[in-house]
Amino acid sequence: MLRQLFVFVFALFALNATANTIPEVDTLDNYITLEIEKAELENELFGTLANGEEISIASVEVYKLEEEITIGFDTKAYLPENFDARTGMGYIDWNTIELFEVEEELDLGFDTKDYLPKNFNPYRGLDCEASVVISFNY
Repeated sequence: MLRQLFVFVFALFALNATANTIPEVDTLDNYITLEIEKAELENELFGTLANGEEISIASVEVYKLEEEITIGFDTKAYLPENFDARTGMGYIDWNTIELFEVEEELDLGFDTKDYLPKNFNPYRGLDCEASVVISFNY
C-alpha cells in the first residue's frame, strides 16, 4: 500500500512538473513585426523619395568605423628593428610570377561507367558552332 501511494504521489508530481513546459510566445506577432521593420528598412535604403526622384549615389554618406584592437602585448617586441610591412609593395612584377595548377586525380573507388547508360555521351545535343569541345578536369 505504501508503495502504491509513493508511485501515485510521484506521478502527480511528475505531471505537475511537466504540465506547462511550452512557453506561450506569439511567434506570428514577432514575425510580422520583423517583416514590417525589414520592409521599412528596405524602403529607406532602396526606395524612391516621396516626390518620385531617385537617390543619387553621391548623396550617400559612408562611415568607416575603426575599432581599436587590444592584443594584450607590444607587437614591436616581436618584429625586427625598422620593420615596415608596406616596404616593397609597389615593386612586385606580376609578370614574373609563375602560376602552377596542381591537378589532383580523383579516385572514387568505383568505375563510374558502370552507373551510366550504354553509349552515354554527355556532349550529345549540345549546339556548338566550333568543332572544339571544352572539358573541365576536376
